[in-house]
Amino acid sequence: MAGPDLAGMSDRRERAWLVRFIVDPQAVIDSGDRTARALVQTYQGMVMPAIPDMTPERATALVDYVRQQEGSGGSAKTAEGKPAALEPFTPEVVERGRALFSGLAPFDAGGTACIACHDTGDLPGLGGGALGPSLTHVFKRLGGRKGLETWLASPPTPAMASLYRRRPLTEREIAALIAYFEDRAGGEGKSAARGGFLLLGSGVTALLLFGFHLLWRERFHGVRARLVRQYRTRGVQ
Repeated sequence: MAGPDLAGMSDRRERAWLVRFIVDPQAVIDSGDRTARALVQTYQGMVMPAIPDMTPERATALVDYVRQQEGSGGSAKTAEGKPAALEPFTPEVVERGRALFSGLAPFDAGGTACIACHDTGDLPGLGGGALGPSLTHVFKRLGGRKGLETWLASPPTPAMASLYRRRPLTEREIAALIAYFEDRAGGEGKSAARGGFLLLGSGVTALLLFGFHLLWRERFHGVRARLVRQYRTRGVQ
């Protein structure tokens, strides 16, 4: 449910376009293709990851297979068009997700903690990073559990792909993070720590400047006093 239903795609898109997009989705998007950009916007920035060793011949075979399934009455969705109901996560799983997000519990493969780039609006202290977007409402933005599972299992963005391609998350870690994001879905989107971070930075800067003042003050006076004595010794008033 993370991506569009492929039923009827041959009627919606030209065959050549489908092959090009399957081979290298990001290249088609970067080329300025309106259809590709519209898909990215529709699915909240989620980009289909490039499939290793994909070739035009294999992409053509995939397109033919989907078309064949359409003719046999197959469909990628259930009768209701929604994923089956899932059991609610326990508080323990939610807390584990919060610990993984904040770095209090490490990822098994040694991946970077989410807090380095993201915030969720409920983190203590200075909150999370601002390099990436706030993930307070990411559960709704990516379509719930299925969308988040797809995203975390194979991150499509270049920044996340570079961090987790060789250090992937385990199924247990993904489930815990999804539980945490689901729990945060109704929370506030802004972290109250932003103003505190600025105040702390200003305070530390002031303390450093005052410390340098105390450190160099006596040296400054000592050098000036020695120059004055030298001038007086030479008869300079």
